[in-house]
Amino acid sequence: MSLKSTKARLIQLLSNPGNKVIALTGKWGTGKSFMWDEVKNAASQETVRSAIYASLFGLSSIDQVKLKLIHNAIPAAATNPRVFDTAISGIQSTIKVLQGFHPSFGALNDLGLVVAPAVLQNRLIVLDDIERKHQNLQIDEVLGFIDEFTQQKGSRFMLILNSDKLDNRQVWDTLREKVIDEELCLKTTPIEAFDIALLLAPSPYCNPIRRSVEICGLTNIRIIQKIIKVVNQVLGDHQGLSEELLNRVIPSTVLLAAIHYKGIDDGPDFDFVLAQGTPSGWAGNTGKKTDETEEGKRKSKWRVLLQQLQILGCDEFEVLIVEFLQSGLFEIEKIIVIIDRYIREEDQLKTRNDTFKFFDEMLWNHTRSEADLLIEAKAIAGRIEILDAATVTYFHKRVSDLPDGKEVADACLSNWIKAFRTNNPDSVPEERSFRSELNPRIDEEIQAINAKNQKQLTPFDVCAHVAKESGWGVRQELAMKSASAQDMERLIRTLPVPDLMLFMRCMLDYALNKETYEKHFGSAMDNFVAACKSISKDSRSVRLSNLIRTLFVESGRPALLDPQKDDGPFPDGRPLLPA
Repeated sequence: MSLKSTKARLIQLLSNPGNKVIALTGKWGTGKSFMWDEVKNAASQETVRSAIYASLFGLSSIDQVKLKLIHNAIPAAATNPRVFDTAISGIQSTIKVLQGFHPSFGALNDLGLVVAPAVLQNRLIVLDDIERKHQNLQIDEVLGFIDEFTQQKGSRFMLILNSDKLDNRQVWDTLREKVIDEELCLKTTPIEAFDIALLLAPSPYCNPIRRSVEICGLTNIRIIQKIIKVVNQVLGDHQGLSEELLNRVIPSTVLLAAIHYKGIDDGPDFDFVLAQGTPSGWAGNTGKKTDETEEGKRKSKWRVLLQQLQILGCDEFEVLIVEFLQSGLFEIEKIIVIIDRYIREEDQLKTRNDTFKFFDEMLWNHTRSEADLLIEAKAIAGRIEILDAATVTYFHKRVSDLPDGKEVADACLSNWIKAFRTNNPDSVPEERSFRSELNPRIDEEIQAINAKNQKQLTPFDVCAHVAKESGWGVRQELAMKSASAQDMERLIRTLPVPDLMLFMRCMLDYALNKETYEKHFGSAMDNFVAACKSISKDSRSVRLSNLIRTLFVESGRPALLDPQKDDGPFPDGRPLLPA
């Protein structure tokens, strides 16, 4: 039952004195204790308002349970004095006297045993966290306590426990069989859980968060509360954010936070979201046999979740969110830069969202005619040049499936490639998509631009990239492998002095550790040494020749230039190049 219906039923059960033991079960964090507090505070019956509550978490004996109940009963005595007689009203002062006499006064437990029947008789006793009791507290002891006070002292009990977290199902089965009169299972809806969490963690972005929470099926109030705080921190002080922008950042933030806090049963992991959060990733089953496996079925379910959340793709924003969740270190400056860029690219976000809605209409709205869908596709096609390659690939595929849609799809693709070529004459921005998923014409265009850019990338550019990024990629490897000895010599002769210092330092390091770099840079080190040999023998470039010889001597490997010379110590022990 939902929280609303469970609450109404619990009030009804509590009003019947014949229900001696009532059990309220449900998953962890779904609001059982919250609901009980609401019922207690709004109750018209004095026995419900004055109920005594105790959590069994960590308690190892019934004596500890009784003592905790007595301690918790003392504040209730001041609030509802009519439920206690004169003798019991003095318990608080007695306990204080004993505790003041000595902190470990042994009679304190004995006092609990003495006064427990008087305090707990004819009372409603609420025992929470039964599944988290200490292992030394046996279930038979709890059963005996409940039986004694219901049969001999006129007490009533309400038991609250997370049935899905029981280590020993026999505990619950025993309780259910021997002592429970009525059982309620709370199944809080995501909306109910969110509304409770929102009271604890307010947010100006409550509506889009609520939608994402409902789609993810989150019912753990504590986890939802944490998610709300993450969204608030991510969006910070930004005001007046558009619906398109909120739809771009909030669903993925909610999903990633839910994954991190383990709020989704059998949900996707970070890698799946970051890699598959593209139209081609969530497009459903591929029809391959692998989709029929259990793993394939799970991933199909995850793709549907991404589709429902309208997560079309992931970029550096989602990467930063994952890093924040894993490390706890929030790089607000980087988030602000991305959010500000999204604001500037609002037209792109709107087109992106319209395109997704079109995909959604094609998939789900069986009442739409194919002719209407083609008209809508034509409207999107006029703006599609600002979208990413993966989205355009999927758009082309879906529109091509419509009657008379192939011509529209091909024309749209040609216009996109033309705009793409104009906007990216020398380089292609990195995208979090698999190239194998791209339309062949788009993939061919990207390869052509990268090949053109590869020719323009020099060994010096590679050295500068490695020095800055502490690593390299395929583009850098191709540039080094394609550089001839003549290219290296041309660089050495023409680079400005600061660039020459960086280039010589890096290339000397590569040459001296050839076995490490050869598999990545090919013959680049040999070509560099050949270029240095050529310059060192050039009588027309005396100073540059001397510089190169000095650098190789300083490196301890002058024989690389002249095999007749033995490798020797540095000439003066003073490095010529900065480290």
